[in-house]
Amino acid sequence: METALNFPRVVSSGHGTTFNILGHAVTVKLHSWDGNGNYIFEMTSSPGSGIPPHVHNNEDEFLYIVAGEFEVMIGGEAFKATAGDCLNFVRHSPHAYTNTGMTDAKTLWYISPGGSFEEFFDQLSQFPPGPPDQKALASLCEQHGMKFL
Repeated sequence: METALNFPRVVSSGHGTTFNILGHAVTVKLHSWDGNGNYIFEMTSSPGSGIPPHVHNNEDEFLYIVAGEFEVMIGGEAFKATAGDCLNFVRHSPHAYTNTGMTDAKTLWYISPGGSFEEFFDQLSQFPPGPPDQKALASLCEQHGMKFL
């Protein structure tokens, strides 16, 4: 299988695999098998949506805010983040975020390594619409080295 290092590519705007992850529109721009084990996706989050405090044991997340306003928590410290800000959620560090703006927000994510995360998203996208079954969500997270706090 070729990797991103020896198989250059352009993923145009509006292209990629799109699915729903807990109410967020996620568009995969680079799959882990194309990206040397890393995973890159865009996420659109509606006002008031976010992800509650959680930790990852297996991967680091780098987030670039393309558009929008967020309340972010990293390691117990809360702050505002807006378009142009970069966030580094390293493994084992509790983090959370909420779109506090009045419009949809767009972020670009780089996950390293991304293989398990990609499988996690695939399974999570199979959850029915609406609030997730907390027991099923906790079990899935545990299988992938994540935990909601």
